[in-house]
Amino acid sequence: MAAIKYIQGGGASSLTLSSVNSLANGSSSGLMTYDNSTNLDLYASVAVSLGSITPSAGGSITLRVYSTQGATVPDDTGSVGGGDTYTLPLTTSAGAKVVVFPMVRLYPESMRFQITNNAGVSFAASGNSVSVKPYNEG
Repeated sequence: MAAIKYIQGGGASSLTLSSVNSLANGSSSGLMTYDNSTNLDLYASVAVSLGSITPSAGGSITLRVYSTQGATVPDDTGSVGGGDTYTLPLTTSAGAKVVVFPMVRLYPESMRFQITNNAGVSFAASGNSVSVKPYNEG
C-alpha cells in the first residue's frame, strides 16, 4: 500500500489587498478573490505579512474563507461571523509581523478571503501582503 503524501499544488498567489492597509482594530478587510475553479487544490497555507506594528497583549488576526457558487457571492459578514474561520495570535514586540495559517481548506470554485484585525492597533499603511500557496494529497 502506498503512503499518502502531500504534493505541491499550483504556485503561490498574491492577493489584492489594498483594504488591509491601515485597517482599524476590530475591522475586517474587503473581500479578496482567490480562484480555485481550475486547479481544484484541496488546501493552502496562507501567509499574512504585516508592516511594522506593536500589537496589544492578546492581539490576533483572523482569516475568513467564503465559498462562492459562480456569480453567487456570500454577504460580507466580516467580524460578525460566516465562512471558515482561522485565528492566530500576534507577538507583542514592535516590528513587522508574519503569520502563516498552515492548513486552510479550499473549495473547488472561486473563493473570497478576508482578514479581521484584532491586534489592538491599526495595521500599517503599507508593507502588508497576503499570499496563498496551495497543496494536495497524493
